[in-house]
Amino acid sequence: MPAFGQGQGQGQGQGQGQGQGQGQGQGQGQGQGQGQGQGQGIEHAGGPGSGQLSSALITTHDGIVGYWDGTPLRAPALIGTSDVDLSYLSNGVRSKLLDSLVLPHFTVTGEDGEATFHAGVAPLVHLTRPGRAVFRQQLPLVRAYGDLRGDRINEILLQTEDLVSFYGAQGYLSANRNRKTMAVLYTALRAAVHIEMPIKHFCRSARPIDFAPMVQPMIQTPDHSSFPSGHAIEVFAASTVFARLVTGLGPKAAMTQTDDKGRMATLAFKLALRIASNRSVAGVHFPIDSAAGAVIGCALGEALYRTAAGNTEFPGVTNVGFNVVPESEEPFDLTLPWLKSVLPDDAPDHLTPAKGTVFGNLWDEADKEWNEI
Repeated sequence: MPAFGQGQGQGQGQGQGQGQGQGQGQGQGQGQGQGQGQGQGIEHAGGPGSGQLSSALITTHDGIVGYWDGTPLRAPALIGTSDVDLSYLSNGVRSKLLDSLVLPHFTVTGEDGEATFHAGVAPLVHLTRPGRAVFRQQLPLVRAYGDLRGDRINEILLQTEDLVSFYGAQGYLSANRNRKTMAVLYTALRAAVHIEMPIKHFCRSARPIDFAPMVQPMIQTPDHSSFPSGHAIEVFAASTVFARLVTGLGPKAAMTQTDDKGRMATLAFKLALRIASNRSVAGVHFPIDSAAGAVIGCALGEALYRTAAGNTEFPGVTNVGFNVVPESEEPFDLTLPWLKSVLPDDAPDHLTPAKGTVFGNLWDEADKEWNEI
């Protein structure tokens, strides 16, 4: 799964240092990609600290300060304008604060093949691990998806580490113009990782390679459960949040409406479907893994939307499980019409963000970044 670290800022400062220092292999990919991609990497004065800088600061102090008895010379203003103002924080620290405030809203319970995702005390999605016969029936689909590897190799490799760039192709995203949107998106992605790992643990399932060595995955197979797909949870949560911010539509409306807003919102879910299916193309996931992850991801995205508004009226639990398909039928594959049919009703449109909370205020500011004429 991609690592959604502490936002965008840390990569900037370390870009050229790590990039060139680690050599031509990792250097240019990580160094220039993270370093230059986020705007020079200056988060503190001239850049990151070092032993040489500390030594130079000590000798500079000794050379220019002279005697000082500790008397204050200034009366600094309070940091930040209010409890909901995060503008004074670096990206990394802001991410930690958001995680501390947002992630406790979401928990997972489970035992031996059963897992339930909760928002507060409300159960949202209950998963039941499919039987081995279901996974065996999925294997021909994984083999068929493998025929697409040559076409999708670049997508697959990039999506192991970077998902947000693909949303940036649907709506301009930058730290200058859409900083609050990016903060909400990264928070959603980290929340997805927060819940996906315990769900995977309770639903421990073998990967495609465990059923047949001929799968020959084109990337390294992760050591955690195949069911559900973490990538699917992440991208469907991100698409739900992205569609809400850009168009105001929830996932069911996005996959139903045919007006301009519906077309824009649907594109985000088509992207999520493609990224999720790429994991089957790569040979590390079954389609049912992505289907289960898609339901959880949409539920998480809508729960974040409700949380930002201080709304605790969550829908009833959605039960997700898969059975053996009769031989006369095609094996199950994830489609958007199927997803729309199993999702609960969307949260009400135009919920007012709770501006008195940190996350509610952040969502409100992100929403304003997409105002239209």
